[in-house]
Amino acid sequence: MRMAFFFDQSRCIGCNTCTVACKDYYNVNPGAVSYRKHWTNEVEGSEGAFYSFVQSCNHCETPACLSACAAGAITKRTDGIVIVDRSKCIDLKQCIDACPFAEPGIADDKQEPISKESWEIIHPMQKCNMCVELLDKDEEAICVRSCPVHAIKVADYDEILRTYPDAEQVTPGKFKYAYVNNENDTGPSLLIKPRKALKITGTNK
Repeated sequence: MRMAFFFDQSRCIGCNTCTVACKDYYNVNPGAVSYRKHWTNEVEGSEGAFYSFVQSCNHCETPACLSACAAGAITKRTDGIVIVDRSKCIDLKQCIDACPFAEPGIADDKQEPISKESWEIIHPMQKCNMCVELLDKDEEAICVRSCPVHAIKVADYDEILRTYPDAEQVTPGKFKYAYVNNENDTGPSLLIKPRKALKITGTNK
């Protein structure tokens, strides 16, 4: 089994409900760290359009963050979900530089005013864990249950492809705007049903 995200770009209305619900559930205060991020990408040219895009940790098949972390704070479960043990993080920040999508985050004192005694540092790395504590109870992830247009799903990678045969895996060629730090092939567990560009004909006079 390989758990993955499915994002229907044709349904997303850019309301940010998933990002707000995620922060609320995990008590992540306003600030730089956000387990789920939304932005709008503008494509220029003959098929110019605006595309909403939401992304969290992609729980990659070959996680760059895991191999980069010398502290051993990051592990991958048998179902493909990538987990960080914040008590083992020692502030190396190698995971942040290695992740093509810049998803691992470090809070500041304002966003995370209270540290736990089990932590080695004041603000250890944090990221999306795919709501593993909910999935283990056969419950839906917060982003999935909160989306008003049902644009997000979490399921087995192969099951998503069977259900949505037109879904595409995130790659630099098709979804270049998803990549921030580099375009290394890490096998992201994110499948997207792309929104088709609207072709508008005619001229204004």
